[in-house]
Amino acid sequence: MKITTHPIQRIETNKTTLRLRNVVLSVAASILAAGCAVAPPTVLRETVGPRVAAVNDGHAGYLTVYSASNWITPPGDEGDPSVLSYTDYDVRALDGSLFKDVVNGEDEPVRVMLPKGRYIVAAESDSAGTISVPVAIETGRSTIVHLETEQDAKKAFAGIDSNDVVQLPNGQPIGFRARQSEPSPSSSPMMAARSRDRSLAIQQPKS
Repeated sequence: MKITTHPIQRIETNKTTLRLRNVVLSVAASILAAGCAVAPPTVLRETVGPRVAAVNDGHAGYLTVYSASNWITPPGDEGDPSVLSYTDYDVRALDGSLFKDVVNGEDEPVRVMLPKGRYIVAAESDSAGTISVPVAIETGRSTIVHLETEQDAKKAFAGIDSNDVVQLPNGQPIGFRARQSEPSPSSSPMMAARSRDRSLAIQQPKS
């Protein structure tokens, strides 16, 4: 005996299959989106300032950031990874505009020369993802930010009063707290240059 499938039954079966496929695709897309989601950066309000004297070089100071690191294999070397490489980071003006894109160093982070003022450092840390932290740069001094592993950072600040350091939400110290005598939050290299120009204009004798 020949069994004939009613057209309506075929339509309902196709609709059910289509709905099931849409559900599967929706779930897969949700899983993919969750896996690709990027956590927002940790934004710190306290400013890291200098505590280390450096060579006096005009109106410049220095910044060193121990950002997140990983072991890499040098070019041409087929052995195991043997060089510690620190991740790159951004130095931004207080208005958020990019001031300098820093290519960080290997074995030791690079020391960057910056005009006196205040900036925002956006860098990867080993323990808390992306960190955004204000830094103060003073003439002839070095500002150091420690975003390496929590263990290494605590070693760097062993014996230092916690009231003197800026900390991550997990309690990890990352740098010395800026002093009150350092540039105000409104300070910037551009504003400093304008101030010097005004001073020179006042000092010039009238013709």
